[in-house]
Amino acid sequence: MGDYKIHYGTNIVLLYLFFVDVIVVCCYNVAMDKNLIGVLNNIIFQIYNIDDFEIMKREVLNSLRYFIPYKCASFLMANGSSNFDGNNYANSLLSEPVCNPEKYVEMEKKYMLFEERDFSSWILHQNESVTLRITDAITDEERIKTEVYKNCFEPFGLHYSLDMTIASRGQLLGDLTLYRGKEDGDFTSDEVWFMRLLSRHLNARFYVNKYGHLSVQKVGIGQIGHLIEQYKLTKREAEILYKIMQGCKNDEICEQLYFTQNTLKKHLHNLYQKTGVSSRVQLLALEKER
Repeated sequence: MGDYKIHYGTNIVLLYLFFVDVIVVCCYNVAMDKNLIGVLNNIIFQIYNIDDFEIMKREVLNSLRYFIPYKCASFLMANGSSNFDGNNYANSLLSEPVCNPEKYVEMEKKYMLFEERDFSSWILHQNESVTLRITDAITDEERIKTEVYKNCFEPFGLHYSLDMTIASRGQLLGDLTLYRGKEDGDFTSDEVWFMRLLSRHLNARFYVNKYGHLSVQKVGIGQIGHLIEQYKLTKREAEILYKIMQGCKNDEICEQLYFTQNTLKKHLHNLYQKTGVSSRVQLLALEKER
């Protein structure tokens, strides 16, 4: 199930994150059985607590099939350009496909060659998170005549799609798409809504993955003063937060601050509770949300 980095004592925070979405679901008056709620909770946990970004994407795709059934699902990254086997992707906004099942990577690579001619590519230029069924944007009669459908979807037995652009702070970061065959039926309105529940969590994780470690070295102790004041952090908690913002691992923090691992775990537990987060990824995101 991947390389999890589980932080002890974070159950309260995880329950908070989970119940915020569950309360929204209840307000929406959608009946969710216990198994479905458990899958949703697990996906959110994976987004924040699997440190390896590539493993996180694969695990989330695998778990999503139990939440919203699909024939194929994929993540693509917004890198601006890429090259593959001599083909020029310079005009493509998406690259680096990760698919479940993996055999559909070929389909996504073909899509990148046709992306410019895809009528729905306008969504990628919105620079905001959008969740949309393909059938809400174009009729089946029109779509089956397009180059994208004939060259990418039809040869792989795919017909319906549910697309989520992943974006934060006005920047496109990636894309998550679920596909079904014609025989599977279209995605429901409830499934679209459930995907939107996950979008804010994926937006945050993708943003920290792209920018958190690039700018973390620029963070000085004075720059987290607002966080120290906002969350009423003790001197030790502020020191630990500062070290984390600097990219230090647990062993390095213990060595530099003369802590034992158990002492550090206690301080981290308090730090997570005060700030309302459950992982290092979310701690880094605190600085980005200023």
